[in-house]
Amino acid sequence: MKNKNFFMPYTLIKFLEPFEKEFMKKMPKKRGLVITVSGSALSGKTTGAKIIAEKFKLKYISAGEIFRGIAAERGISIEKFSSMREPEIDHEMDRRSLMYAIKGGCVLDGRLTGWAAGKWADVKIYYDCDLTIKAKRIAKNNGITVEEAKKIIGERDEEDNKRYMELYGIDLFDKSIYDIIINNDELTMKEAMVVPVELVKKFLQKR
Repeated sequence: MKNKNFFMPYTLIKFLEPFEKEFMKKMPKKRGLVITVSGSALSGKTTGAKIIAEKFKLKYISAGEIFRGIAAERGISIEKFSSMREPEIDHEMDRRSLMYAIKGGCVLDGRLTGWAAGKWADVKIYYDCDLTIKAKRIAKNNGITVEEAKKIIGERDEEDNKRYMELYGIDLFDKSIYDIIINNDELTMKEAMVVPVELVKKFLQKR
């Protein structure tokens, strides 16, 4: 006889498992595609996520949007909220990412969205880009040297990776959970508009 209390978690973040179980009791069956888009800092993932959301007619939800929403609910300015960055803030962001994944019909853009959504995601995408190439782009747009840009990007990646390793034991640069890896080193603007969509279509057709 099947155990009615048996629960098989879909999320890949153990901390979220009890919340996943509760969400599943309260929410209707998942509707529509769920696509997560993650990646290294300034890799082009946000641009890609928005393009995918538009082409597949899905709601675009970013970690930044979730962060701003929590700040607004608490009546705290973004600047002050960013400086606080307590573990509970990350926990709440990841809970909400999971909640959106269970609801369905969205593209989730963020560092940990693939991990939070786990098997709720129909496709998990990781954007990557060479550090020097990213630094050249940032340097040109901000009037700084390539070496200064490299330092900024490197520190941002290192800080985020350290935080999530401490919170969940997750290495942000572990690509093993992703279905599609997009190298954004030399994609033209036109290719950046087409390649992600075509890769998602091909992946879904093979499922």
